[in-house]
Amino acid sequence: MSTANGSGNELLRVEGLQKYFPVTRGLVFQKEVGSVKAVDGVSFSLKAGETLGVVGESGCGKSTMARCIARLLEPTGGTIWFDGRDITHLDRADMRPVRRDMMMVFQDPYASLNPRKRVGAIVGEPLEVHGVGNDEERKRRVQELLEIVGLNPEHYNRFPHEFSGGQRQRIGIARALAINPKLIICDEPVSALDVSVQAQILNLLKDLQDDFGLTYIFIAHDLNVVRHISDRVMVMYLGRAVELGSRDDLYREPKHPYTGALLSAVPIADPEQGRSRKQIILEGDVPSPLNPPAACHFHPRCPRFVDGKCNVDTPELIQHGSHLAACHFPLERWPMSEDEMRRREAPQVGAAD
Repeated sequence: MSTANGSGNELLRVEGLQKYFPVTRGLVFQKEVGSVKAVDGVSFSLKAGETLGVVGESGCGKSTMARCIARLLEPTGGTIWFDGRDITHLDRADMRPVRRDMMMVFQDPYASLNPRKRVGAIVGEPLEVHGVGNDEERKRRVQELLEIVGLNPEHYNRFPHEFSGGQRQRIGIARALAINPKLIICDEPVSALDVSVQAQILNLLKDLQDDFGLTYIFIAHDLNVVRHISDRVMVMYLGRAVELGSRDDLYREPKHPYTGALLSAVPIADPEQGRSRKQIILEGDVPSPLNPPAACHFHPRCPRFVDGKCNVDTPELIQHGSHLAACHFPLERWPMSEDEMRRREAPQVGAAD
């Protein structure tokens, strides 16, 4: 039974996670001239049975963070604790048993499945890698998994090109379930699918969580998708976590201006409420992670920017109201009033303090 209400024990803890990619120049003698700060000091914890949604614009570091947690990428700094064990710098041999408990579902169901392998071999690969069962037992397990995710067990001998996008993603989910993991990292698993198929996959993931007590990190662009499946939500911007809280608190009363801007663009089913809501338009493009703005990375686009504060002091992810936000001048009201949205000069620092 799921413990998605947050009553479970801590399964994952990430402290100050960093991932920098070096930038070099020169053909023969290469010299490092900088680094792309894809993930820059992210911290959070995750309880067993819980779903953490991670949202943010493209390039904010969501997928890089996920790959560092799964140790598909080597972290530059920080610490990753999984099930009470520090796995930050484990070598391949020591990581092998850990990988049984940590699997991924990738974004593109067309690219994440080997087109030259049959479905049985794809889904059964984790069983083979970890030496689980003999050939006959693996076949029965694969057919059971196909049935669990809503596919015909007789599809065992088919190739990926014979399936639709939604069916391929079900195959990817079956592969992730093969060895009964504790944590599944879903890296934008529905972004390449039609809306109706997205709903089917999301409902499948929720049902599997209830049936098997799974824990999810769910990465997505669509805030409605994240709201449907998540217990808590973390908003990322340019490699940093800028807001973190329970789904209901964060959607009801966002504190960071960036979160407010994202939520203001989410479609609302109620036409009357939609007409009365004012959309927050962010100015400019997302800065390059190769040369991010000083202090608060969001300050060049922020409608609440205060010169001498936001571009000098880096805000910490601290308690603001019901949840955490990294902002010197968090939103007081939501939705923001039209006057507040238009205001480019934030209140005096002394008044805010």
